[in-house]
Amino acid sequence: MQQLETPAVHRLLRSPVGRALDTQWLEQLKTRTLRRDFAVQRARAAADVALGSSPERYLRAVDAPPAPSLHDRIEAALARYAPRRETALEATERWETVVWDPASTVSERLAAERERRRTEHRRRDATDCFGFLVDDHYVPPVAYDVPDPGTTITKYHTGLASPETVYRYPERPPRVERSGWVPGPDTVEYWLRFPSPSPFVGDDAVARVYEPADAGGEVPTLVYYGGLGMANDCVDYWPEEAFLGRTLAPDGVRVVLPDAPWHGRREPLGRFSGEAYLARAPESMLQLYATAAVEAGVFVEWARGEGSSVVLGGISLGGIVTMHVAGRCDAWPTAARPDAVLPVAATGDVDAVLVEGGLTPLLDLDDVLGGAGWYPRLHELGPVLNPPASCGIDPDGVFPVFGCRDDLVPTHTLTATLDAWDVPPANRTAWETGHFGVLLRAIRGDLEGVVGSALAFAVDGADGANGVDPVVRRSDDAHGRATPK
Repeated sequence: MQQLETPAVHRLLRSPVGRALDTQWLEQLKTRTLRRDFAVQRARAAADVALGSSPERYLRAVDAPPAPSLHDRIEAALARYAPRRETALEATERWETVVWDPASTVSERLAAERERRRTEHRRRDATDCFGFLVDDHYVPPVAYDVPDPGTTITKYHTGLASPETVYRYPERPPRVERSGWVPGPDTVEYWLRFPSPSPFVGDDAVARVYEPADAGGEVPTLVYYGGLGMANDCVDYWPEEAFLGRTLAPDGVRVVLPDAPWHGRREPLGRFSGEAYLARAPESMLQLYATAAVEAGVFVEWARGEGSSVVLGGISLGGIVTMHVAGRCDAWPTAARPDAVLPVAATGDVDAVLVEGGLTPLLDLDDVLGGAGWYPRLHELGPVLNPPASCGIDPDGVFPVFGCRDDLVPTHTLTATLDAWDVPPANRTAWETGHFGVLLRAIRGDLEGVVGSALAFAVDGADGANGVDPVVRRSDDAHGRATPK
């Protein structure tokens, strides 16, 4: 049977070449190129709402100044992009019809998935269309629409007094729908969806799931959220898919990779993946945390219904969501609470990161927040913007990973919360690297031991964190059930 494959770039990153990339110089280079990458995506997202209009209107949609000298090139770029977008939308529509149709065949679903992913990658990889505009003209990395501090703080006055109202789990969780499956590299892959119970969004929560190809019986589950701006399975190479989904599933672990709000297949029209999280900061940030946290609880409860112990994790933005769940889920039903958590390159002090972290000036967010009057009022949103000061699960089940040289999310903004939560020092993994270096080391497999420890704790409780080999392998029993050995 034909199957999906992981791109060769993943093997390259796991080779000695990938190890050579983990340097401070390349960390700084990646950080500097992030602004341009976002600006190209901003130009592409503006085209989604300005196709067929004039260059003047397009530049307004980009949030860029007028540029009469570039009108001819803009028209040519829009003409080049238009069929690319149409092809991708048509492929996605066919995919939606096929994978959710119980009568479709595996071959039909496989063909639809390959075409959707190929055309979506081509649509989003738009540097050849709009790179000149970023290089020759001012295109902002984000089209900001930051709210007024006084109005926002008044709007959330109830939540600031009682944060549990913002992070409330639904009394009746939505029904989770499961798609047809497609074959991957020694995996079975399918999608989940349900109407988001959050008042801050109006779409479906979605996730891609990876299971062992020959699984039987119960397997432990890892639910894991990616970082800011990730397009997930709308592009050819999705790191979390490669180093988690298609690495752990063949060894007996179910991996659930959700799209955070406004990311991946949840990208809003006119915004690129993740832009909406920044555009109305800090209000949009707390809205994403609250939405993703509650949705994570639904994914945890779904996995529990499959007879599974569950670890919740995430990197960067996903790590912050994980911290919120860990701190707040004691007010939720038991079934929605993860057994252990794995926050990677996260923070426990978001407003401190907005002041001290390197991402804020890189994306002009410091100027925008300052101009709107958010300095020094950010701390007033702390009760809903930051994870709480106490942990809502057993601190022995918290397994944080962070980079000691992280300039985007300074380490002390996480460790202070870990100390307040009484997370054991033995559970903390510190790597001598920066923010992007943490992702690179995860891609290279360095995260697997920590994942194994968290899964062992989830399966066996405290004994799993003391003396159990933290590697989850497929057992030799007749059902291929995953057990820690």
